[in-house]
Amino acid sequence: MTAVYIILAVLATVLVLYIVFIIGPTILSFDKIFGKKSAEPLEGRDIANSYFAPFEQMMRDAVARVEKTYELQRVKTTSYDGLDLYADYIDRKSDKTVAFFHGYSASPLVNFGPHTEYFAERGYNVLLVFQRAHSVSGGEYCTLGVAERFDVLSWVDWIDKTPAKNAVLYGISMGASTIEYAAQQINSEKIKALVLDCGYLSPYLQIYRDCKRRRLPGKLIMPILSVMFRHKLHEDLKMNTAEALKNNRIPALFLHGKADMTVPYNDSRVNYDACESKKKLLLPDGLHHTLSFSTGSDGLRAEIFDFIEENFN
Repeated sequence: MTAVYIILAVLATVLVLYIVFIIGPTILSFDKIFGKKSAEPLEGRDIANSYFAPFEQMMRDAVARVEKTYELQRVKTTSYDGLDLYADYIDRKSDKTVAFFHGYSASPLVNFGPHTEYFAERGYNVLLVFQRAHSVSGGEYCTLGVAERFDVLSWVDWIDKTPAKNAVLYGISMGASTIEYAAQQINSEKIKALVLDCGYLSPYLQIYRDCKRRRLPGKLIMPILSVMFRHKLHEDLKMNTAEALKNNRIPALFLHGKADMTVPYNDSRVNYDACESKKKLLLPDGLHHTLSFSTGSDGLRAEIFDFIEENFN
């Protein structure tokens, strides 16, 4: 019986340690990962030691020029679950619109300052979407693109009510994955192209990678997060963008810098291979996460722009 008691004591100790060091912290971290994001502007972020640092002033200057040059109208739509979702809109009285969907814990102009300037100069109306649970948009939880796929449909409905005849949806990181999840459900004739920049394959995989980078036991943490995600948010943390793209019919350009250390560029290759629509894959060398358009060559930007416009009426 002594051996049995020892085994039970060991198991009890392991269980207690698992609860104290894995389950407890994972439960406590749920709101930090998925809870409301303040979406701080560039000046509120500590990026001194990040890959972003060399480009900070360039990004700030682009944002400042946009805010000085264009009137940003605050517009609103309503989500499938009754949330107020907001965007800033630059109305160029054009028949062309670009809708930008930002990444995790970012804001539209943080991700899309240079993009906004580039497209607005070329006569595009620009819709800068605040994703749910970010900044001014409603929602208690962000779901890293999974539930946000329905918000894309709400913004597409909003675009359908405008005079513009041609529109492109452009997403970065979480924003790209959001559009990828939604693509198969978009029926609007106005949406002529998608630009999908450095999207990941699933929130589960991306959080697991982050655990590995932080030297955390992802294999123990992720099953707990997944169960909580399904229980609290009624969605699947493992939902795969490649599976969703198998039924996409909208022309799609996949863009991913090969120097991306946050989301491996192979994720975009997998999504590209799965996509059934007209498509193009650009994997530029030396460009970092979310910065391909902003810091890439004029030729790269022209290639992106040309893909979009060749699908317009």
